[in-house]
Amino acid sequence: MRSSRAATTPDDSTDVPLFDLTVVEARRMLVAGAVTPEQYRVALRERAAQAAAYNTTVTFVAAPPSAPSGPLQHIPIVVKDNIDVAGAATTAGTPGLIANVATGDAGVVRGLVAAGAHVSGKNVMHELALGATTNNPLHGAAHNPWQHGRTAGGSSGGTAAAVALGIAPAGIGTDTGGSVRVPAALCGVFGFRPSIGRYPNDGIVPICLTRDTAGPIARSLEDIVVLDSVLARRVSVQPAPAIAEIRLGFTPVHFTDLDSDVAEATDRARRDLEKLGATSVLVDIDDLVAEAFDIAPLLVWGEFRAALSGYLAAGHISDVDGVLDAVRSPDVSDAIARGLDSVTSDLHRRALATRDRLRTELTERCRRAGIHALLFPTTPVVAPLLGQDDTIELAGRRVPTFATIIRHGDLGGVLGLPGISVPIGLGTASGLPVGIELSAPPGRDDTLLAVAGEVSRHIARPHRPSSIRLAALGH
Repeated sequence: MRSSRAATTPDDSTDVPLFDLTVVEARRMLVAGAVTPEQYRVALRERAAQAAAYNTTVTFVAAPPSAPSGPLQHIPIVVKDNIDVAGAATTAGTPGLIANVATGDAGVVRGLVAAGAHVSGKNVMHELALGATTNNPLHGAAHNPWQHGRTAGGSSGGTAAAVALGIAPAGIGTDTGGSVRVPAALCGVFGFRPSIGRYPNDGIVPICLTRDTAGPIARSLEDIVVLDSVLARRVSVQPAPAIAEIRLGFTPVHFTDLDSDVAEATDRARRDLEKLGATSVLVDIDDLVAEAFDIAPLLVWGEFRAALSGYLAAGHISDVDGVLDAVRSPDVSDAIARGLDSVTSDLHRRALATRDRLRTELTERCRRAGIHALLFPTTPVVAPLLGQDDTIELAGRRVPTFATIIRHGDLGGVLGLPGISVPIGLGTASGLPVGIELSAPPGRDDTLLAVAGEVSRHIARPHRPSSIRLAALGH
């Protein structure tokens, strides 16, 4: 029997553990018969046991005896615990939903299964997806793979950490204001938020239906493209432009007040791209970002109760207030107390109209600048210490944790833009991952992925999970 410790990838002559393989690499080996599905599953289970101290996973799910043929056949994928998987509880990280056992799969899970994949686990998340740290009182905090005492980000922190650690080659999170892209950046992996409506959203515990979307997390851009084609039920045929043909928009608002590691890494990436011939174009959207910030809570709290009620009613749960009263996270409880029922229908309608205007204006400014994508740091900071749910330090002062971590990603969430976080290496001072985001006007997902593929070839610094030195806690 082939060792679960090592295998040779088709793209690399170096022996690597099976848990190091990307989706595409694993699929090639499975098709070639170089490894069996059971050997691959065993290797990932062993890795999950080795990395148990990082607390990424709420529950593990057994593989079915057979799988349909397809681009993901026999590939285990983890999903955030607000995504329905038939027969498993969907807790959304909150006590009031512990008994919420799904009777069917969410739309994104059905897509994965039809392509031959199976869900191997459900991941720890920030309670009700209303936070950016995944410091969860019910299931415990998900820990950052690169430094155990730091956050994995949120709200899809457990999913991003599981992928980075090699517990699964890929995962599916959800993103309302950065909840796929933020943890991907802080854990050193790729995370893609599609345009609203590109993927099905049924069977997912919601926050704000005009902002929520599922999104893939993986260790390679190639894997993101494969997962996107499955979830979007289409194959992108958008040709990638050469690096010297690419025009990237730089936004002043996203390059101020940054952690020194973030500033250094993003500046280096920008210079590297320019040396290769990519064109940098100044695109001032500071006013749009400010207006989007103002309407963000109006959209969330104008939709939250109705959206959650609709999901619960489908599962024959009528006591919405009982679910909300059981919330344990102080930051989530405070946000609900301040926001719930605070937005009138008129305010919400006006916020939607403002959002539509901002979308149109951003699209027009990008068109006038002739850019393929905006480029900026995914987060202003590297992963903060766990437990700092209220404030963190930035440039020698205390700043709000949630607002700071999502500061760059929330524009895409409010306007429904596609965006992808690309890992660009570890910070010089902190040794923690830094991510850079490429974003585009709504509906430009195929172009964005093509451009990201070319850009990431030159600036991405992905890692193998075996390069992470695991914490020896509990041993």
